[in-house]
Amino acid sequence: MINTVTHNNRAAFIFVIDCSTSMQEMTHLNEIILSKAEAAALVCNYFIDELLERATRNGKVRNYYDIAAIGYAGDDYFSMLPCGGDGLVSIERLADHCPPQRTIHLLQRLPSGLQTSAPFTLHQWVTPQSEDSTPMFAALLHVRDIVEQWCNNPDNRASIPPVVINISDGDCSDASDIMLLDIADKIKESATECGNTMFINIHLATRRDECDHMVFPRDNIFATDSHDRMLLFEMSSILPRDLENLVAALLDLRYPGPYRCVAFNATVFDILSIANIGTRSVSTAPRPKYRR
Repeated sequence: MINTVTHNNRAAFIFVIDCSTSMQEMTHLNEIILSKAEAAALVCNYFIDELLERATRNGKVRNYYDIAAIGYAGDDYFSMLPCGGDGLVSIERLADHCPPQRTIHLLQRLPSGLQTSAPFTLHQWVTPQSEDSTPMFAALLHVRDIVEQWCNNPDNRASIPPVVINISDGDCSDASDIMLLDIADKIKESATECGNTMFINIHLATRRDECDHMVFPRDNIFATDSHDRMLLFEMSSILPRDLENLVAALLDLRYPGPYRCVAFNATVFDILSIANIGTRSVSTAPRPKYRR
């Protein structure tokens, strides 16, 4: 198995972002109250900035990653990246189309245990969008094609498998549960020599939803009171056994695996940890900017 990402063994990250009307509802991320659309954009922008930082060596962006950000709303899906296209874009090309930055304030927990509001600057790779219905199935069909093509490329056969990250409140307007579970299975069946595509769901709850913070749970108990959470739980990958110790350490999990690749009420620290998990590379990753 490839343990690090290099320009010869790249990694692919596909963000699938709910842009429907329901994303106008309010949620919270790191104790900040904001719309779900804003939270989805923040998560995606944080993740892409982190990947860009990891790919930069001595001021040069190395071709470590292929990235896609696919939004879905109305009757179709669309690219949300500044350089267009509806498929994967190299991190080098993204860097050539670097958008403006925006400063936000997130709560940071200090080593003393106290919390403070800290400024944090992110490039606006994607912008919040929220209108119309939720064609999640159409978007995932497109994602299936993207990951199959990437995995079947001879240049990628020795690479770690793609990571698909669906950011949504769980609603879907164009398919039944069975159809969604089936397309999720097809995405997870795509594979390189190092394993199968990892399908991660990040669920954004409404403010009135009081379900506890949960990242990579062992079982579905936390989701039994919500149809949407249960569906996203079942669509998500089961983490490979050889990554369980890594995940337990990164996410400070106090229970044994197997773990399901789904996050609910995730913090920015959790998102960074998921990035570490997706690349299977800890030693070369920068130190996290946020602590619990």
